[in-house]
Amino acid sequence: MNSGDECNIKEFQVDAPSFKVGELIIFSDASKKSHSWRWYFGDNTQISFRSKVAHSFMEEGEYLVKLIVNNECTIQKVITILPKENSLDKSKFPKFRVPGNVMQDEEVEFVDRTDGAKSWEWRFGESGKVDSFDEKCTYVFTTPGKKVVSLVVNNDYKHVTIKELFVIPKKKEVIKVEKYKSAIPWNPFKNVPDAPPEEEKDDVVKVVKGPEIGGTDARKLEDILESVAKGKTNYESFLKHFCKYNLPIVIYKDAKTSSLKEFFYAVKKKGDKVKNVTIQKDGEDCIRVINIDKKHKSYF
Repeated sequence: MNSGDECNIKEFQVDAPSFKVGELIIFSDASKKSHSWRWYFGDNTQISFRSKVAHSFMEEGEYLVKLIVNNECTIQKVITILPKENSLDKSKFPKFRVPGNVMQDEEVEFVDRTDGAKSWEWRFGESGKVDSFDEKCTYVFTTPGKKVVSLVVNNDYKHVTIKELFVIPKKKEVIKVEKYKSAIPWNPFKNVPDAPPEEEKDDVVKVVKGPEIGGTDARKLEDILESVAKGKTNYESFLKHFCKYNLPIVIYKDAKTSSLKEFFYAVKKKGDKVKNVTIQKDGEDCIRVINIDKKHKSYF
């Protein structure tokens, strides 16, 4: 699809029995030649990347829903969410429990306990589609952050139970390899001369440490970021404090992440001092993780 074809897309489909707080709404794009989608729902929830997604809004009001097709064509539509009716039969809502917090990449079990349930649709807030059709299922959350878990039973989309949980980022394990010597009684190649060393080739890629990496701690990084915010340090100078081929990931208070380059330009644009920074280093003294005590939306 070329740019002209893409922007002939004028709208996307919205299907729901009603537009009320907590009820599932189906958003879809059936345009031809589309190959990528990004859905923004205007309520600070995660982006969805499928042609057809289900979403629910937790508060009443107007939301600007935006779809970007093939990274070029943008379609927007205002969705008005009405207050939730109190007349709904509470006994028809699916009954299940969720833990408050779970660990990333660990299996979590979910069980429906609704009387008379014969069919199930579990959604766990990551794939944008139905994740399980079973009464009892397990799921592994692959990304950290807040997740919305919803369950529909007996195709009753009017009575949907929605619950939230938080996925805690997994900690990176540092595996120490112990060196040991093997007692070999006889070495048949002991007296065989070594081959002459090969000349070093120019195309061999080496991990290069920045010249300023030694001694960089969280306090020093805060001072460097203050210089960035004041416009006194450019990106090239900033990189001198990191390992060239092992740049760190930046994790924010709400568990969202960004690249080092994105964070640099966000700090530079915002112009505010960055406080309460913590870092994690590897065995080579390379900074691998930068933890920021503010939410992602504070910078983006």
